[in-house]
Amino acid sequence: MDMILEGLNEQQKDAVTSTSPVLQVLAPPGSGKTKTLTARVAYQIQHNGLKPWNIIVCTFTIKAAKEMKERIRGFIGQELQSKLVLGTFHSISRRYLSFYGQHIGIPKDFGIADTSDSNAIIKRLIKRHSFNIEPGKARSRISRRKATTDNERQSKGPMSVEVQEFEELFTRYEDTLKLSNLLDYDDLLLRCLELLTKHPDCASNIEAVLVDEFQDTNTVQYELMKSFACGGTGRGVKKPASITIVGDPDQSIYSFRSAEIENLNKMTRQYKDHSTIMLKENYRSAGNILKYSMQVIEQDTSRPSKTMQSTHHSGTLPVLRELDSSKQEAAWLVREIKRVKELSAGMLSHQDFAVLLRSASLSREIEAQLGASGVPYRMVGGFKFFDRKEVKIILDYMRVIAQPDHTDAVLRTVNEPPRKVGDATVKALVEESERRGWTLWNLITKVAKDEHKPTAKISNQAWTGLKTFYNIIFRGQQHLETMGPEEGALIPLIEFIIRNIQFDAYLRKESKDDETYQNRLENVEQLKVQAESISAEPVESDEEKLYEIDGVQQEVISGPRATLSKFLINVALATDAQLSADGQTNDVVTISTIHAAKGLEWPVVFIPSVYHGSIPHSRSDNDDEERRLLYVGMTRAQVFLYLSWPTKLAENRDEQNCVLSSFLKTDGLHKKFAHLGPSLDTDDVWKQTAVILRRECP
Repeated sequence: MDMILEGLNEQQKDAVTSTSPVLQVLAPPGSGKTKTLTARVAYQIQHNGLKPWNIIVCTFTIKAAKEMKERIRGFIGQELQSKLVLGTFHSISRRYLSFYGQHIGIPKDFGIADTSDSNAIIKRLIKRHSFNIEPGKARSRISRRKATTDNERQSKGPMSVEVQEFEELFTRYEDTLKLSNLLDYDDLLLRCLELLTKHPDCASNIEAVLVDEFQDTNTVQYELMKSFACGGTGRGVKKPASITIVGDPDQSIYSFRSAEIENLNKMTRQYKDHSTIMLKENYRSAGNILKYSMQVIEQDTSRPSKTMQSTHHSGTLPVLRELDSSKQEAAWLVREIKRVKELSAGMLSHQDFAVLLRSASLSREIEAQLGASGVPYRMVGGFKFFDRKEVKIILDYMRVIAQPDHTDAVLRTVNEPPRKVGDATVKALVEESERRGWTLWNLITKVAKDEHKPTAKISNQAWTGLKTFYNIIFRGQQHLETMGPEEGALIPLIEFIIRNIQFDAYLRKESKDDETYQNRLENVEQLKVQAESISAEPVESDEEKLYEIDGVQQEVISGPRATLSKFLINVALATDAQLSADGQTNDVVTISTIHAAKGLEWPVVFIPSVYHGSIPHSRSDNDDEERRLLYVGMTRAQVFLYLSWPTKLAENRDEQNCVLSSFLKTDGLHKKFAHLGPSLDTDDVWKQTAVILRRECP
């Protein structure tokens, strides 16, 4: 049998070998969608003769992209795999803009405004112009606006004062990004779509487009998929590329990110020659977990009917436990973790347990009980490595050296470590730079070189601080330019920054004790390790290149500056890369929101607080999506599934009665659950567990 098809079931084989020009693969949880999609990519290359550099594979997380690369590498080898255009929508868009952005006026050395940059710009603009808008809501609103097409944004009558104010904020936000030579995350997609619309030949080589987690695409991503597939067809250069999407409407839970569940129906209408294949076998969960999860999702009668079958034994009944309070609920949950782990006789460790929450705010009691019981845990979405203060300071200096027009990076470093450039001075400089239409760095340069006297009075100490800051950045730029490409430019640059800003003394002063100081030093060393790995790679590695198309000019930067630019872009895009303090994966219980847990699995899953107001959430107006959210949470479990709820909540010393979620009361579903944890003292339970987890039975 063909190695690519080995181990696939009939539906998976049909999906891998399909010759349909437009293929929809509907893949419920645990049905082997990644295995199927990666096998289809390999099959297109080995059997259909497609060149890997003519294939685009879009994912939604860096983790998923890495997993796909590893699997595809196993089929076709490193050399061919590295030539695929594979990554997240944002990283692929960034590659196209890096090579072809000059055709739509994007400078080749553009930077990326990460979330903290965007938030800082918005807060500054709101304060500067006294806008009556909450910064967090403004950021979400800007992102939603950019996630829609021009047609969807057509005005429907006169604008209210509030809308006019938002429009002014939006315009100023865009102007600030442009002046700083930055694109935010949404711009990467929008400007790539603009590029492909105006210059479709940039993608005229593409023969196949494959999209994972299609139910999570927004309107712009859907249009990007179409544009990649149609590149160059308007001039008769080629026939459209084939399109393969893998998704599951039942797992559409990201409407707050503008994900559009209607995209699947839109695709069905627009591509009349499409084929649909349903993957029906579940390889993840015990039979009862799948059965009860399906009884939740099937309450939505508007969804297409599906048949799912577990390949495993029924297993124990899922548990629905009622407790008197959230404190008692948390205490029971921790006791059950300890009981199951102990009775597993070493088969399960702490990392096999997950607590999945509708809202992160529900974690307080659970964290307290875990801590009191000595059970180690981690909060997904806690402090990310690149957000740690000591790491971020160095990164910001690197940003200013690479992109001095990055105003927010300048603002974060001009007085960090402190050099007597106070808030009043900075505020005056920002206001003057905005009035003159200069970047903040441009103004600081002129002041430091005595070429311009600022409007506001600046103290001698502040002037000295500005000059010191300017000299560090200017010398850093010179230091970078004088290095040969073989020297691994980033490590010496980091050491230059540490030395010239007297970072060691600063860290000692900022640390409450020696242990904190040592931890911060270790984080700086970890940053060097990551920078070194980037420096060791050629700037134009096979995985970065795009196929050169006749008549379409590519533009790239090279040398140490290109290495620095690549590193900073990777940092900005690494939004889901999280490291513990020592960079290792620890044996700890995971606490996560259900949203953040999508695509993951654990042997044992707890979903607490399944009461009305939590799920469905009191602020949600979409019960269908809330139901899908519970379904996604339940289908993360492989062997044991626990749901629980408190009958009372203590709010500001007042007790509030709780009602069980309607999703679990429908058709008396709650009566079918077990109401106590399963008996675990029989060999059969652990034999079945060993089979599902593919582990040795102790």
